[in-house]
Amino acid sequence: MSIIINYLIFALCKLLYRIRGHDSRRIINHISFREHPHANMVLEAPECGHSGSPLLPEHTCVGDDKVGNLPELHWRALSDIDVKQYVLVCEDLDAPIPFCIITHGLFFGIPPTATEAYHDDVEQDKNCTGRLTLAGWGFVPNILGSTYAGAAAPLGHGVHRYVFTIIALDEPLHFDRPDKVTSNQVKRALIGKVIGWGQWIGQFERPWPR
Repeated sequence: MSIIINYLIFALCKLLYRIRGHDSRRIINHISFREHPHANMVLEAPECGHSGSPLLPEHTCVGDDKVGNLPELHWRALSDIDVKQYVLVCEDLDAPIPFCIITHGLFFGIPPTATEAYHDDVEQDKNCTGRLTLAGWGFVPNILGSTYAGAAAPLGHGVHRYVFTIIALDEPLHFDRPDKVTSNQVKRALIGKVIGWGQWIGQFERPWPR
C-alpha cells in the first residue's frame, strides 16, 4: 500500500512541479526591509558548506527522527551596527502551493550577544508555560505546531530551497501576548527596526523511499 501511495504522491507532485519559486513572498521583500534591500551580514552553516549547498540528511525528513534538525548557523554583523535584538527565520520558497511559502521556523527575542544557533537552542522549553525555546527565544509555531521542522520537499517535486535569514534590529520587539503572536504580527513589528540581515540557502530533494 505504501508503494502505491508513494507513486500517487510522486505523480501529483510532478503535475505540480511548475508551482514553485515564490521568491516575491520572502520575508526580505516585506515593507520592513525597504531601507535595507541588500544583505549586509554574513550567515553560514559550517556543517553544510557554502550557501546553495545540500542540507545534510539529519536536517531533513529523511533523518533518524523523520523531522529534521536545524543546521548549525553562525552569523556576523558589521561592526558599525548597534544590534539590540535578532530574529531568525527559515522559509521554503518552493512549496507546491500557489503564492505560498512555508515557514519552517520563526524565532524572535534573540539577544544581541548571540552569534550562533544550534538545534537545542530552538527546541521548545517544556518547563515554560509560554512559547519559549530552551535558549529563551520566542517562537511562532509552524504548520506542524512545533518550533522548527526540517526540510521535507514532497516526493517528485524536485529540489526545494530552504532560506535561513538572520535579521538585526535596532530596537527589541515587544508583544502584549507573545504566547499568541503570529508571523504577520512579527513582520509588522519589524517595520522601522531592521538595520541588517544575512541569508544562507540549503537545498533538499526528497529521495525515493527505500
